[in-house]
Amino acid sequence: MNASWANFFPYFAGAFKLIVLAIGGYLAIKWHFDEDKRLREQEGEVFNTLSLKKKLVTALVITIVVTCLITLVVYATDWLLY
Repeated sequence: MNASWANFFPYFAGAFKLIVLAIGGYLAIKWHFDEDKRLREQEGEVFNTLSLKKKLVTALVITIVVTCLITLVVYATDWLLY
């Protein structure tokens, strides 16, 4: 067995797990918001749409948080293994 494969696997598995959980969490939250929106629209309530600034800030914050989480997982995995 090649030792380099064994050293690489925890990084790959950790990143894969984070990606799958992030996508699943996003889809679960989106489904609940869409369902709530559909029910409120049936009742006749009006929604305010997000402005471009709020969308950009949200995208920036999510990008920063995901980058920090990936960095934390990589360094924590490296620290725990060695």
